[in-house]
Amino acid sequence: MSGTPHNLPDGFDPVTLEVIRMRLDSIVEEMGIAMIRSSGSPVITEAGDFNTALFDPTGRIYAYSDYVQFHIGSGSVAVRNLVKAIEGEQLSPGDAFISNDPHTAGASHPPDTNVISPIFHGDELIGWAQSQAHLIDVGGMTPGGFAPGAHDCYAEALRLPPGVKIFERGEPVEWVRRILLNNVRVPALFWNDVRSLVASNNTGIRRLLATTEEFGLDRFRDYTKLSFELAEQVVRDRVREIPDGTYTAEEWTEHNGHVDELYRVACTMTKRDDQVTFDFTGSSEQTDGFVNCSYGALVGSVASAIVPILAWDVPFNEGVMTAFDIVAEPGSIVNPRPPAPISNGHLTTGARVSRVITKLMNEACRTSADEVIRDRTQGVWGDSWTGGISAGTTDDGEYFVLFNMDGGGMGAGAQPESDGLDCAGMMTQVNNMLPDVEMNEMLYPVLYLWKQLNVESAGHGAHRGGLGLRFAWTLHGAQEVTQTVFAPNAQVPADGFGGGLPGGGSGHEVWRRSNVADLLTEGRVPGPGTLDSAERELLAINQQSVAIRDGDVLVQWIAGGGGYGDPLLRDPRLVAADVRDGYVTEETARHTYGVVLTDGAADEAATTRARAALREERLGRSPERPVPADSPARASAPRRDADGWHVQASGARLGTGDDWHDLAHKVTHVAADRLAEHGVRVRPRTDGWKIVIDEFYSPSCGTLLDARVRVDTGTS
Repeated sequence: MSGTPHNLPDGFDPVTLEVIRMRLDSIVEEMGIAMIRSSGSPVITEAGDFNTALFDPTGRIYAYSDYVQFHIGSGSVAVRNLVKAIEGEQLSPGDAFISNDPHTAGASHPPDTNVISPIFHGDELIGWAQSQAHLIDVGGMTPGGFAPGAHDCYAEALRLPPGVKIFERGEPVEWVRRILLNNVRVPALFWNDVRSLVASNNTGIRRLLATTEEFGLDRFRDYTKLSFELAEQVVRDRVREIPDGTYTAEEWTEHNGHVDELYRVACTMTKRDDQVTFDFTGSSEQTDGFVNCSYGALVGSVASAIVPILAWDVPFNEGVMTAFDIVAEPGSIVNPRPPAPISNGHLTTGARVSRVITKLMNEACRTSADEVIRDRTQGVWGDSWTGGISAGTTDDGEYFVLFNMDGGGMGAGAQPESDGLDCAGMMTQVNNMLPDVEMNEMLYPVLYLWKQLNVESAGHGAHRGGLGLRFAWTLHGAQEVTQTVFAPNAQVPADGFGGGLPGGGSGHEVWRRSNVADLLTEGRVPGPGTLDSAERELLAINQQSVAIRDGDVLVQWIAGGGGYGDPLLRDPRLVAADVRDGYVTEETARHTYGVVLTDGAADEAATTRARAALREERLGRSPERPVPADSPARASAPRRDADGWHVQASGARLGTGDDWHDLAHKVTHVAADRLAEHGVRVRPRTDGWKIVIDEFYSPSCGTLLDARVRVDTGTS
């Protein structure tokens, strides 16, 4: 494997190096535990939407907790911008600074609030403790901090730049506290969460000081510096195993909150030796909708993809990301200037950044001579959070804001050896958690009617993409709420890889004036097959101020991950098990996988005939080369050797050029229509640019080699 062991410099002990490294990891994890135990917000306690970290005095990362990866970028930018903002000011133990402004403090969006505390060893500043969490409400025009209707950042939230001191020498700065609480809808919950962030930092400070006392400050610094260098070396060694070259890819953000348009996220990756540059020049200009991605979220979204692909086993510190440079034009959708609104940029455009990096790394890694690097390819994840925020007054007169963290139930991309995880979360969510039904029902006036896997979401393939979540609730203890929704993965789904098909999309409906009360009175379980309604209202991709009343039902479905490998290479026994378990229908098994079932088991002879017929249908003629029935999933991804490109499944040749696609048999379909044939739901576009799927087949054996989602702008 690339990244061979490195000898330590003279005078360094490997045991001490590992003890200090693991001590730092345990400290940031303990900080997270302190936050969870002191917070009253289910966003923190149930869903884990936070991060904790330790930094050196200049803002380099000592250690980072495994909760939300894109906070790597926002947390780092927040600390570094704070250091610049307060240069020359007097600092004391017990101080703490609060910030949430994406434009000046690097926050992913305004609800993601940073509290940063200095760490002193005697009179010397030796680092910073940083805790960041999504707070339920931060003011602005819409409860919950997401503002689809905002045209500028001033409407979204109370903006806190770096340098706002919230605690001084261990005591709250009272006038700052009063201003904050006067501008949020749930002041008690807000202040308790701020205190939990401070408590998290205090835990980290105590534990870090104990560590420096144990090992000595100079020794601690020497070993952490070495940890930076070793992490960098391992990552650079792996980068070297990727062929030098220039790679391009694009993704598209949907609907900016005002208009149903598409916004381009373009990236050119240049790899030379052990350095990679990601250049986002060519991305759309910033818009007046809430989908602009802050620079901090951009950095974090790049890291969200890079870390699991190339640094999956490397303890995260400053050294991990040094091999990667990021270029982004100011004023673009990936690096906006004020007054661009930004409250959902990280979950829309930021998630598209992670997806485009995954696509770039797939293309780069697939031609590596290193088998381990080749196996870092994958189906694209169903990233882009599908959200719902409910606000209103209970029957008891209590005002509430519910930010439903069930929105994290999107499917992961399939892998070379396995199906993608169901309800895995976004790629950035290392420790994704979904809230308990009982917890949400206890805290908020909602009653869940169902919570199940969305069988219309998986990207089919030799390995299936993970399924998303599908759930529904009705009000129980309130007469009406105002709902904000966003479903940014509705129209442009996640790509598969190596012949895997794209996953399904996301969305919301309100089933108006349902018979839910009658069913409950009769003792019958309300479900998709028993619930009737006077109207089923499909909500816009992004929409606010939706009234949901007693008797209405909110239904939400979440995107799935892309598949890996041609579906005709999936083991028929797995397809039969999928049908028995309800993951796919018998019709999909036959039409998509070419598997014929008899008494619930795969009929071997009938399946062989069905798959041969599907290959002939793909090409419009009989294939020239057979494909062995036991070909593995990765066999449909073309490989390059000294003689050029070839199809692993059959040995068919695809030419000697740089790109094999020109020699493949290409078929193009409208994405929503084509995926519907496979039982996968994607929202059709009715106006403007079309979203299509380009399918590339081996002209010799009919193997599906690639299925790419593309936005047809009419210029290519």
